[in-house]
Amino acid sequence: MASKKKKKDKSQPRRPKVNLMAGIPRPKPIDLYTSVEIPDQVREYPFYGAWLMEGWEDRGITPVVVARRQADDDNIIFGMYMVDLFCLGVKDALWKGDLNSKQFNRQLPQLCGDMPEPCEVSLAHEVIYGSIDFARKYGFEPHRDFRKAGLILDPPETLSWKHKLEFGKDGKPLFIPGPYDNARQILNQLKRTAGEGNYNALMMLNGPDDL
Repeated sequence: MASKKKKKDKSQPRRPKVNLMAGIPRPKPIDLYTSVEIPDQVREYPFYGAWLMEGWEDRGITPVVVARRQADDDNIIFGMYMVDLFCLGVKDALWKGDLNSKQFNRQLPQLCGDMPEPCEVSLAHEVIYGSIDFARKYGFEPHRDFRKAGLILDPPETLSWKHKLEFGKDGKPLFIPGPYDNARQILNQLKRTAGEGNYNALMMLNGPDDL
């Protein structure tokens, strides 16, 4: 006869969960929005600049902002890509255009968690495309809005890949769950695609209840 499952003793106080990432600054949530149609000739527009979030290499997740100057009216169009370098690739994407330089510069700190760090346009591209390539090895595709927001970028085949970036952590995917991630689904996928022992996950100290 099958044994009955032992019920949890609810009279015992629960241990508080400890967030191992509590001491590490993370990008602030922003209101994601899109506006304007992306012109067919957007890749002919000159670059205005590119930015990451300060300390991006240690955090493993960073907004990447790439902006171009619109040739017809000198306004700015930009794409913002939320990039997880450790595991999931491009987790979100947006674009906005028809901003003058003052409007764009006012929004830039919000886009980069109040810590925008200018970078080479080529580095911004390699962070984005390199993270996508890494994530795809484990079955993770970029956010659906990247299909449009990515038009602001140069295509990946034009890159020189001079920055020699490393993705993952210590040679393996490292999953650090965000507020909108389905942790169970992602971990199950890593088990299938990477295999036990070939990935790491930084979770609550005593594990979330739904895993």
